Amino acid sequence: MRLYLDDDMDANALIRFLQNEGHEVVSPRAVAMRGAEDEAHLGYAVAQGCAVVTANVRDFLTLHQRWQEEGRQHASILALYRENNPQRDLTYAQIARAISRFARAGLPLQNTFHNLNMWREPSRR
Repeated sequence: MRLYLDDDMDANALIRFLQNEGHEVVSPRAVAMRGAEDEAHLGYAVAQGCAVVTANVRDFLTLHQRWQEEGRQHASILALYRENNPQRDLTYAQIARAISRFARAGLPLQNTFHNLNMWREPSRR
């Protein structure tokens, strides 16, 4: 899967985990987009045919809804909800595996907003 990381997800460790899972990853640092406005990030991802991976859920959900109303297209937004609780938040490895699980499901991507937390591996108790 072609992925573009929002600024809040741009971490070398996450990039490595995603690449190890077979994903093609574009970092905002690598393309001089660090610190850009959210709409610029989404626009860049569209131009590159990438889904956006973000933890900035509120802003990107608003962008997604506005783009839908305006008839604008994007490749998908994969949103990660964080609770600032290490017991519940996904690690970088878990994020990469969640994206891979999502990709294998074969769901439509075009113009969609998906909650990555729903793709977490079931806990083993």
